[in-house]
Amino acid sequence: MKRHRLRRKLPLLATLAAITIAVGGYVFGLALLQSHLYAYYDFEDLIQPRLIDATIVSWLLFFCSSIGSFLNVVAWRMPRGEGIGGHSHCPRCANTLKIQDNVPILGWISLAGRCRFCSLPISRRYPIVEALVGITLTLIGITQLYSLSLPAQFVHGHDGPLWAPRVSPELLAILTYHTVAVSTLWAMALIRIDGTRLPARLVVFAGVVLVIPMLAYPTVMVVPWQASRPMVWVPDGLHVDAIMRVASALVAAALFGRVLAKGLCPSADLKLDPLGGGTARLVDLIAMLSVPALVIGWQSMPALVIVAAVLAIVLRPLLRWIPINDGPRGQIARRGAMESFAFALPFALTLHLVFWRVLWETPAWPSDHSSRNVIIIAALTVLAVPFFLTDRTTATASDDGQLKDPGDEDEGVVDDVSTDELPEHHCDAESDDGDQRRDDPPSP
Repeated sequence: MKRHRLRRKLPLLATLAAITIAVGGYVFGLALLQSHLYAYYDFEDLIQPRLIDATIVSWLLFFCSSIGSFLNVVAWRMPRGEGIGGHSHCPRCANTLKIQDNVPILGWISLAGRCRFCSLPISRRYPIVEALVGITLTLIGITQLYSLSLPAQFVHGHDGPLWAPRVSPELLAILTYHTVAVSTLWAMALIRIDGTRLPARLVVFAGVVLVIPMLAYPTVMVVPWQASRPMVWVPDGLHVDAIMRVASALVAAALFGRVLAKGLCPSADLKLDPLGGGTARLVDLIAMLSVPALVIGWQSMPALVIVAAVLAIVLRPLLRWIPINDGPRGQIARRGAMESFAFALPFALTLHLVFWRVLWETPAWPSDHSSRNVIIIAALTVLAVPFFLTDRTTATASDDGQLKDPGDEDEGVVDDVSTDELPEHHCDAESDDGDQRRDDPPSP
């Protein structure tokens, strides 16, 4: 019995050992290297600042992956109209999870991917999402706490090997705003990759937490709304500019959403079919694009859309590793271009925030710091995105707007996910209002 328990704990012990080795290697290895590179610093002097680095990164990873764990709950419960409060429980046996089982990633590893109570498999979606959300938010936190990423940031010196985070109330406000924005975009993406409409309360929540703080505290704008940066521009107290910033961002999101609709939701028609599935997808697309538009400004949105389109293709194999949640009234058969693009958006926004200063200082990157011609050229390039973002050149739109290609059945997620992670029956098509079409009716 003891040998069996030890065997079950081996993956967790191996993971903890790998984390310990990685932290120790960073702290002592980098301190030793820097002591040789900098003659004025001894090895002992550099251990403490590297321990501070490791502590900050470890805390960020735990906290941010906990946000990912919460977003897993949001993606499961909110489309079903359930509350997102209360304790986590197994969706199979409904038993409340123990505290140690709720530890992000490590809890899944310690259980060997099976419920403690019913021993049924726990979808690998949970640790994957926790890891992805944790890594993306941690990267944003590190680069901003260490003054590496924000444009026109005056304090960015790091004093040689004794670098340390430089924290101020303004920086914490901006970091919190960006964390909430990326987390909200992740929540939208996790729901959309299941082929489910964005719940109205999630869209309202996004509007409240992203628009109101910017209007009340314009410092979180970071960049202005004008095409060219005004001389000696400081966002503090510019409430009228904040209103223009929000308005221009929403207009840009609607414009680029309509352009991308040719490839992602070709049957969308706001006038003739306002309640159709394709139109619903277009509304969701605009809602998702509004998040990065509010965060980085309309000027850089063409470049972000292009990057997201490229990532949608590059990250498709990773997306196939994430099982599809059983929908409120069934399950989609496969993911298409819309789901891939939704999955790529949080990554694209993360990359932009992490490298924001470098990109902002690059003349070829569209921003308030670049020439207007650069913005125009990037915007015109977006017009070509729908042509290669579509699933296949021969793909056709179904009645509900979902792109289907008869020759692309091998890309279905059903084949990529083990049957113990999926419900017994699958539907052959899905509409965003929840209506399902099945080849065979489900068994009682």
